[in-house]
Amino acid sequence: MHPLRALALSAAALAALIPAACPGQDSPGGVALQFLSFPKAVDPAPLELLVGEGKTIEVEIPTNELSKAYRVPQLGAWVVGQTVDGPDGKPVFQEYGRARALTSPSQLILLVRKGAGYSDGFDVLPVDNRVGRFDGGKFLFMNAAKVDIAGEVGGEKFVVPPGRHIIVAPKAGPNGRTFHALFYFRGEDRAKPFFSSTWPLTRNARALVFFYHDPATKRLRLHTIRDFTE
Repeated sequence: MHPLRALALSAAALAALIPAACPGQDSPGGVALQFLSFPKAVDPAPLELLVGEGKTIEVEIPTNELSKAYRVPQLGAWVVGQTVDGPDGKPVFQEYGRARALTSPSQLILLVRKGAGYSDGFDVLPVDNRVGRFDGGKFLFMNAAKVDIAGEVGGEKFVVPPGRHIIVAPKAGPNGRTFHALFYFRGEDRAKPFFSSTWPLTRNARALVFFYHDPATKRLRLHTIRDFTE
């Protein structure tokens, strides 16, 4: 299949346009979506989000801060891609990634690129972005590496397999302002530490931490983004 062959709103794409059932949620207000992409890049080009039959909107996908919020209808799935020229020269929507939508009225969409170009595809990971689920003082750890990651942050222990994420609320140390962060990876059937530091804890800021393998050195790295909630 040619990499730019049209999706042309196949049956699978149409399924994404069926509104999701949201008990207790007011559907007229729609959903507020913010976007963040990884690996980090300088001024990444925008993507398109499918928001209706044959209808898309352009969305920014920054890597060092969250995008602005986009108000869209609640759908059954979030589908990202780009409009390209089809074999007949007419514009068609090329799908690059999709995920089942959450029922939350506020969602953060994490986009992890699978290759150097957008046409290589994206892993699409929706996160509940409501206050109380992911707000100030909390850390989201996303494992974009190829090994299990274990951590201990502010007394909270966790394990994140590749392609998964977890939200943690660390407890501050004796000074009330910082906590200790220690991370391990699984290698040769045992846990090996690779990062240890003291991090600030700010109640009006949340953090997103990506674990990944540096493409040049193959070493395990982390990329941290802070987002102030007030």
